[in-house]
Amino acid sequence: MTWFVEHVHRDGSVLARVAVHGEAFRIGRALDNDLVLDDAHCAAHHACLRLQADGSAVLEDLGSVNGIARHPGKPAGSIAITGEQPLRVGQSLLRVRSTDWPLAPEKPLSSRTVWPWALLALAAVLGYSAWEVWLSDLNDKSPPYLYVLSGVAAVFGIWSAAYALFGRLISGVDRFFSHLLIACCGYLCAEAIHAGLESLAFSTGWLWPLQIAPYVLIVVVALAVRQHLRLADPRHWPTTRWGVLVVTVGAFLVPLGQTWISQQRLSDIQTMEEIAHPGWRLARPVPVGDFSDRAAALQQRVDAARSAPTDEEASWWEED
Repeated sequence: MTWFVEHVHRDGSVLARVAVHGEAFRIGRALDNDLVLDDAHCAAHHACLRLQADGSAVLEDLGSVNGIARHPGKPAGSIAITGEQPLRVGQSLLRVRSTDWPLAPEKPLSSRTVWPWALLALAAVLGYSAWEVWLSDLNDKSPPYLYVLSGVAAVFGIWSAAYALFGRLISGVDRFFSHLLIACCGYLCAEAIHAGLESLAFSTGWLWPLQIAPYVLIVVVALAVRQHLRLADPRHWPTTRWGVLVVTVGAFLVPLGQTWISQQRLSDIQTMEEIAHPGWRLARPVPVGDFSDRAAALQQRVDAARSAPTDEEASWWEED
């Protein structure tokens, strides 16, 4: 049985791996240690790994200021090695492993072909964009299909290429078509959810589907960015995910706070201005006369509310 001490990065990658020879293995900043750590929070001779007669191992602190710990903030004088959990030595992470311990099974290479699905998703995006252009065709001349569709394809291509370049620089793999598939699926999901909420608002006469629609789209975009970053940089994702969470929460709170400060309410949507074709209305038919009477009564209420003095104006009149 042979023991190894690994200097581990925060993302889990191994920076250095040194075999343990003898019964004691010293760790610290001094150059005469068996493992030299370039860490200002480590002592010159910080810790020592001692091999026991029964085949076990114990990491002992050598009187350092910052000590050793299995969990952050809980220093210990000695730690028995029972698994591959990283141990904190100063500000560094170490992992002690034995050749007798079982290894995780080999992961098979991915044999999935992504590019046909990515191109199919892009075709669906272009088809939906062409549908939107056709619905907006109110002129005698032909709408600019080529201009719009080429622009959409360029945007998705640049978006996917940016994440692919990021993945190539960080992890050495670009996966362009996987990023293209993520982008297209995220866009189609966002459009489907937005259309569903608009149809629900129009059909039922409710405003809350329109009021929550922007925030639902924020969640969809955040999930798409999450998939991009996990695919491009899987090693740093445990840290990067907190940044995505902070940005998503900010995207929720900033517009809510701005709307509340300026209008004293949580949404600026008070009426439904338009509905995409087709749309269904779930309501009983109303005779034209009843509809006119209700509209006239509503108009009178609105006029009365507009002509009524505000609280500030009323206070001025009372002072006068």
